[in-house]
Amino acid sequence: MENYCLTEPIFLRNLVIFPIKATNGSSRRHDAHNGFDPSTLDEVLAQRKAEIRELETPGVNEIIFENRGDWPVLLLDGEEITGSLQNRIIAASHLVAARSTEDVAVVCVEEGRWDELGGFQTGYCSYPRIRSILAKGMHKKTDTQKIIWDEINRKLTVTKTLSKTSSMHDIYDNLKEEIARYVEGFESLNHSTVGFIGVAGDRILGCDIFFDSNIYRKFENKLIRSYALDAFEYQRTKKDLPDVETFFANVLGALKNKKIKKSRKTIPIKGNEFLGQTLTYNTRLVHLSAFPT
Repeated sequence: MENYCLTEPIFLRNLVIFPIKATNGSSRRHDAHNGFDPSTLDEVLAQRKAEIRELETPGVNEIIFENRGDWPVLLLDGEEITGSLQNRIIAASHLVAARSTEDVAVVCVEEGRWDELGGFQTGYCSYPRIRSILAKGMHKKTDTQKIIWDEINRKLTVTKTLSKTSSMHDIYDNLKEEIARYVEGFESLNHSTVGFIGVAGDRILGCDIFFDSNIYRKFENKLIRSYALDAFEYQRTKKDLPDVETFFANVLGALKNKKIKKSRKTIPIKGNEFLGQTLTYNTRLVHLSAFPT
């Protein structure tokens, strides 16, 4: 298993980012690992190398993903796809193999629409509070869909956003300028960064770790903006930072004890005061997301 360490925090208004560095190889050139360099949803849709469509008999919680490219596509838990009959998010991090078509589990983030608006497009990444609901749904039987709809309605209220269809996308659009202020002047974390822990006020928002620094950078901007949307709620919280070191140690401890198998499946992971999920490829960690309980 890789060794990881935290580096000095970066302050983006009231969002504090603790970069995570791999200390034994994950930060080196991405072609060092047998050329494993998955594409992203944004890349393949922009290049017309993928198509997302509804099932023959459409269902709320499943879509078809056709990867026409020569590389696998990494879909992150919480990534949004917009359009078609309603906006959805990816339910669990997932690798879609090159030149393959798979059914992918999704969750609706637009309760008030079931009308065709054209093909699917890429959207935002869900803010950590929603992604934590996805993680909890992997560990215990809950009505994840209803809980997420309730959370979006709560977020619409606290952000004073009007949405005819109770859409998460409308929250991001409404706060686009506010989120842009969080990343104003920000370019990227250190080149050796493979993930980060996000904090706002006295609250740990979540943690993301990737296979290597190259893959991390593909998702960096999208993720930091999603964490900023959560941090927006805690702008008036003036408290000491939470115990990030202990949270990080708990995540690494659980990861070390997790038996990684040769698969592309997402595996639930939990530890002291956190829940999350891991996606592996050939016994190597591709993506981990973890959220405090």
